[in-house]
Amino acid sequence: MVSIAPGITTSSLSGTGTAYAGTSGTNAFTGSIPSIVEGQPYGVIVGSKFPRSPDGQFIINPSTGYFASAIAGQVLADPNPDYRLGVTNTITYKIFTLSALLDYRQGGDIVSFTAGFAKSRGTWEGTAVDREMPRIIPGVIFDAANNKYVPNNIQIPAQVYWQNFGLQNDLNVMDATVFRVREVTLGVTLPSSVAKKLYMTSARFSVFGRNLFYEAPNSILDPEVNTAGASNILGLELQSAPNTRTLGVSLNLSF
Repeated sequence: MVSIAPGITTSSLSGTGTAYAGTSGTNAFTGSIPSIVEGQPYGVIVGSKFPRSPDGQFIINPSTGYFASAIAGQVLADPNPDYRLGVTNTITYKIFTLSALLDYRQGGDIVSFTAGFAKSRGTWEGTAVDREMPRIIPGVIFDAANNKYVPNNIQIPAQVYWQNFGLQNDLNVMDATVFRVREVTLGVTLPSSVAKKLYMTSARFSVFGRNLFYEAPNSILDPEVNTAGASNILGLELQSAPNTRTLGVSLNLSF
Protein backbone atom coordinates (compact mmCIF):
# COMPACT_ATOMS: atom_id res chain seq x y z
CA MET A 1 0.00 0.00 0.00
CA VAL A 2 1.65 3.23 -1.17
CA SER A 3 -0.74 5.83 0.28
CA ILE A 4 -4.32 6.13 1.54
CA ALA A 5 -5.37 9.78 1.98
CA PRO A 6 -3.86 12.99 3.37
CA GLY A 7 -3.29 12.52 7.11
CA ILE A 8 -4.34 8.86 7.05
CA THR A 9 -1.64 6.19 7.36
CA THR A 10 -3.82 3.28 8.52
CA SER A 11 -7.39 2.30 7.72
CA SER A 12 -9.31 -0.76 8.79
CA LEU A 13 -10.99 -2.69 6.00
CA SER A 14 -14.67 -1.83 5.76
CA GLY A 15 -16.54 -2.69 8.92
CA THR A 16 -13.62 -4.31 10.76
CA GLY A 17 -11.98 -1.79 13.03
CA THR A 18 -12.08 1.29 15.19
CA ALA A 19 -11.21 4.77 14.00
CA TYR A 20 -8.44 6.56 15.88
CA ALA A 21 -5.90 9.32 15.24
CA GLY A 22 -4.34 8.92 11.81
CA THR A 23 -6.71 6.10 10.89
CA SER A 24 -10.14 5.49 9.50
CA GLY A 25 -12.60 2.64 10.03
CA THR A 26 -15.75 1.51 11.80
CA ASN A 27 -16.06 -0.63 14.90
CA ALA A 28 -16.64 -4.38 14.41
CA PHE A 29 -13.61 -6.38 15.50
CA THR A 30 -11.42 -5.24 18.37
CA GLY A 31 -7.84 -6.08 19.15
CA SER A 32 -6.93 -7.71 15.82
CA ILE A 33 -8.04 -5.59 12.89
CA PRO A 34 -7.66 -6.33 9.14
CA SER A 35 -6.24 -3.11 7.75
CA ILE A 36 -4.48 -1.26 4.99
CA VAL A 37 -1.29 0.37 6.22
CA GLU A 38 1.07 2.59 4.30
CA GLY A 39 4.22 0.68 3.39
CA GLN A 40 2.63 -2.72 4.14
CA PRO A 41 0.95 -5.39 1.98
CA TYR A 42 -2.81 -5.14 1.56
CA GLY A 43 -4.94 -6.55 4.37
CA VAL A 44 -2.38 -6.88 7.17
CA ILE A 45 -3.72 -7.57 10.67
CA VAL A 46 -3.07 -4.74 13.13
CA GLY A 47 -3.12 -5.36 16.88
CA SER A 48 -0.96 -5.56 19.99
CA LYS A 49 2.57 -6.97 20.13
CA PHE A 50 4.71 -7.70 23.16
CA PRO A 51 7.89 -5.61 23.33
CA ARG A 52 11.21 -7.31 22.68
CA SER A 53 14.81 -6.63 23.60
CA PRO A 54 17.31 -5.53 20.93
CA ASP A 55 18.23 -9.18 20.29
CA GLY A 56 14.60 -10.20 19.78
CA GLN A 57 13.73 -11.76 23.15
CA PHE A 58 10.49 -10.98 24.98
CA ILE A 59 10.77 -8.37 27.73
CA ILE A 60 9.38 -9.62 31.05
CA ASN A 61 7.82 -7.52 33.80
CA PRO A 62 10.19 -7.94 36.79
CA SER A 63 7.33 -7.47 39.27
CA THR A 64 5.11 -10.26 37.96
CA GLY A 65 7.12 -12.55 35.70
CA TYR A 66 4.51 -11.90 32.97
CA PHE A 67 5.11 -10.34 29.58
CA ALA A 68 5.66 -6.59 29.66
CA SER A 69 2.62 -4.57 28.54
CA ALA A 70 1.79 -5.06 24.87
CA ILE A 71 2.12 -2.21 22.40
CA ALA A 72 -1.07 -1.47 20.42
CA GLY A 73 -1.32 -0.49 16.77
CA GLN A 74 1.37 -2.87 15.51
CA VAL A 75 1.28 -5.04 12.39
CA LEU A 76 0.71 -8.58 13.69
CA ALA A 77 0.42 -10.59 10.52
CA ASP A 78 0.48 -10.52 6.74
CA PRO A 79 -2.15 -12.97 5.44
CA ASN A 80 -0.93 -12.83 1.84
CA PRO A 81 0.82 -16.05 0.72
CA ASP A 82 4.21 -16.04 -0.96
CA TYR A 83 2.74 -18.22 -3.70
CA ARG A 84 0.19 -20.93 -4.46
CA LEU A 85 0.55 -24.07 -6.52
CA GLY A 86 -2.17 -26.33 -7.84
CA VAL A 87 -2.02 -29.64 -9.67
CA THR A 88 -4.92 -31.40 -11.33
CA ASN A 89 -4.61 -34.66 -13.19
CA THR A 90 -6.90 -37.21 -14.78
CA ILE A 91 -5.89 -40.77 -15.59
CA THR A 92 -8.10 -43.01 -17.72
CA TYR A 93 -7.63 -46.75 -18.15
CA LYS A 94 -10.24 -48.68 -20.06
CA ILE A 95 -13.52 -47.96 -18.25
CA PHE A 96 -11.94 -46.39 -15.15
CA THR A 97 -11.12 -42.73 -14.60
CA LEU A 98 -9.19 -41.34 -11.64
CA SER A 99 -8.86 -37.58 -11.14
CA ALA A 100 -7.28 -35.60 -8.33
CA LEU A 101 -6.83 -31.95 -7.38
CA LEU A 102 -3.92 -31.05 -5.08
CA ASP A 103 -2.90 -27.60 -3.94
CA TYR A 104 -0.15 -26.03 -1.89
CA ARG A 105 0.07 -22.63 -0.23
CA GLN A 106 3.41 -21.26 0.92
CA GLY A 107 3.54 -18.58 3.58
CA GLY A 108 1.09 -15.99 4.78
CA ASP A 109 -0.07 -15.67 8.38
CA ILE A 110 -3.23 -16.44 10.31
CA VAL A 111 -4.23 -14.86 13.64
CA SER A 112 -6.07 -17.56 15.56
CA PHE A 113 -8.43 -16.88 18.45
CA THR A 114 -9.01 -20.63 18.69
CA ALA A 115 -5.33 -21.14 19.48
CA GLY A 116 -5.44 -18.41 22.12
CA PHE A 117 -8.54 -19.77 23.82
CA ALA A 118 -7.22 -23.34 23.72
CA LYS A 119 -3.99 -22.30 25.44
CA SER A 120 -5.60 -20.08 28.08
CA ARG A 121 -8.21 -22.72 28.99
CA GLY A 122 -5.82 -25.66 28.98
CA THR A 123 -7.48 -27.55 26.14
CA TRP A 124 -4.55 -27.43 23.73
CA GLU A 125 -2.50 -30.64 23.88
CA GLY A 126 0.70 -28.71 24.63
CA THR A 127 -0.72 -27.57 27.97
CA ALA A 128 -0.89 -31.19 29.17
CA VAL A 129 2.91 -31.53 29.37
CA ASP A 130 3.94 -31.22 33.05
CA ARG A 131 0.54 -29.66 33.52
CA GLU A 132 0.88 -28.61 37.18
CA MET A 133 4.54 -27.61 37.17
CA PRO A 134 5.50 -23.93 37.60
CA ARG A 135 6.81 -22.24 34.47
CA ILE A 136 9.13 -19.46 33.45
CA ILE A 137 8.13 -17.36 30.45
CA PRO A 138 11.09 -17.28 28.04
CA GLY A 139 12.47 -13.76 27.92
CA VAL A 140 14.65 -11.19 29.60
CA ILE A 141 14.34 -8.65 32.41
CA PHE A 142 15.97 -5.25 32.17
CA ASP A 143 18.57 -4.82 34.92
CA ALA A 144 18.54 -1.05 35.41
CA ALA A 145 21.45 -1.10 37.86
CA ASN A 146 23.77 -2.63 35.27
CA ASN A 147 21.96 -1.25 32.20
CA LYS A 148 21.53 -4.66 30.55
CA TYR A 149 19.03 -7.44 30.01
CA VAL A 150 19.29 -10.64 32.03
CA PRO A 151 17.41 -13.95 31.57
CA ASN A 152 14.03 -14.18 33.25
CA ASN A 153 14.06 -16.50 36.27
CA ILE A 154 10.65 -15.77 37.81
CA GLN A 155 8.45 -18.85 38.17
CA ILE A 156 4.68 -18.50 37.77
CA PRO A 157 1.85 -21.09 38.06
CA ALA A 158 1.19 -23.14 34.93
CA GLN A 159 -2.36 -21.81 34.60
CA VAL A 160 -1.16 -18.21 34.64
CA TYR A 161 1.64 -19.08 32.23
CA TRP A 162 -0.76 -20.40 29.60
CA GLN A 163 -3.21 -17.57 30.20
CA ASN A 164 -0.41 -15.19 29.22
CA PHE A 165 0.11 -17.12 25.99
CA GLY A 166 -3.60 -17.14 25.28
CA LEU A 167 -3.98 -13.40 24.93
CA GLN A 168 -5.02 -11.73 21.69
CA ASN A 169 -1.60 -10.74 20.35
CA ASP A 170 1.34 -11.85 18.23
CA LEU A 171 1.75 -15.08 20.23
CA ASN A 172 -1.12 -16.64 18.32
CA VAL A 173 0.02 -15.77 14.82
CA MET A 174 0.80 -18.91 12.83
CA ASP A 175 2.31 -19.67 9.46
CA ALA A 176 -0.48 -20.56 7.02
CA THR A 177 1.62 -22.87 4.83
CA VAL A 178 -0.55 -25.88 3.94
CA PHE A 179 -0.68 -28.83 1.53
CA ARG A 180 -4.15 -30.12 0.72
CA VAL A 181 -5.74 -32.98 -1.16
CA ARG A 182 -8.64 -30.92 -2.43
CA GLU A 183 -10.58 -33.55 -4.33
CA VAL A 184 -10.29 -37.14 -5.59
CA THR A 185 -12.77 -38.84 -7.91
CA LEU A 186 -12.89 -42.43 -9.14
CA GLY A 187 -15.37 -43.15 -11.92
CA VAL A 188 -16.52 -46.11 -13.99
CA THR A 189 -18.08 -45.63 -17.42
CA LEU A 190 -20.05 -48.47 -18.94
CA PRO A 191 -18.96 -49.42 -22.45
CA SER A 192 -21.38 -48.07 -25.03
CA SER A 193 -22.23 -51.62 -26.12
CA VAL A 194 -23.37 -52.47 -22.60
CA ALA A 195 -25.23 -49.17 -22.20
CA LYS A 196 -27.18 -49.78 -25.41
CA LYS A 197 -28.32 -53.17 -24.15
CA LEU A 198 -29.76 -51.34 -21.14
CA TYR A 199 -31.50 -48.83 -23.47
CA MET A 200 -29.13 -46.03 -22.50
CA THR A 201 -26.72 -43.94 -24.52
CA SER A 202 -24.23 -43.70 -21.61
CA ALA A 203 -23.87 -44.55 -17.95
CA ARG A 204 -21.25 -43.45 -15.44
CA PHE A 205 -20.86 -44.13 -11.72
CA SER A 206 -18.40 -42.16 -9.55
CA VAL A 207 -17.31 -41.92 -5.94
CA PHE A 208 -15.66 -38.72 -4.79
CA GLY A 209 -14.17 -37.06 -1.76
CA ARG A 210 -13.41 -33.39 -1.09
CA ASN A 211 -11.07 -31.90 1.49
CA LEU A 212 -9.73 -35.35 2.23
CA PHE A 213 -6.40 -34.42 3.80
CA TYR A 214 -4.28 -31.44 4.74
CA GLU A 215 -0.89 -30.94 6.35
CA ALA A 216 -0.08 -27.61 7.99
CA PRO A 217 3.37 -28.03 9.56
CA ASN A 218 3.38 -24.71 11.43
CA SER A 219 -0.25 -24.36 12.55
CA ILE A 220 -2.36 -26.13 15.16
CA LEU A 221 -5.49 -25.74 13.01
CA ASP A 222 -6.48 -25.65 9.36
CA PRO A 223 -5.11 -22.34 8.03
CA GLU A 224 -7.87 -22.19 5.44
CA VAL A 225 -10.61 -21.41 7.96
CA ASN A 226 -11.62 -17.77 7.76
CA THR A 227 -14.13 -15.95 9.94
CA ALA A 228 -14.94 -13.38 7.25
CA GLY A 229 -15.97 -16.04 4.72
CA ALA A 230 -16.03 -14.98 1.08
CA SER A 231 -14.57 -11.49 1.39
CA ASN A 232 -11.31 -9.61 0.94
CA ILE A 233 -10.51 -10.07 4.65
CA LEU A 234 -7.97 -12.84 5.17
CA GLY A 235 -5.95 -14.28 8.03
CA LEU A 236 -8.40 -13.74 10.89
CA GLU A 237 -9.83 -16.81 12.63
CA LEU A 238 -12.27 -16.19 15.49
CA GLN A 239 -13.20 -19.70 16.67
CA SER A 240 -14.46 -20.56 13.20
CA ALA A 241 -16.19 -23.83 12.38
CA PRO A 242 -13.76 -26.32 10.79
CA ASN A 243 -13.92 -27.04 7.09
CA THR A 244 -16.03 -30.05 6.24
CA ARG A 245 -14.89 -33.24 4.53
CA THR A 246 -17.33 -34.44 1.88
CA LEU A 247 -17.78 -38.01 0.62
CA GLY A 248 -20.32 -38.83 -2.04
CA VAL A 249 -21.42 -40.83 -5.05
CA SER A 250 -22.64 -39.74 -8.44
CA LEU A 251 -24.69 -41.62 -11.04
CA ASN A 252 -25.11 -40.13 -14.51
CA LEU A 253 -27.44 -41.83 -16.94
CA SER A 254 -28.28 -40.69 -20.45
CA PHE A 255 -31.13 -42.14 -22.52
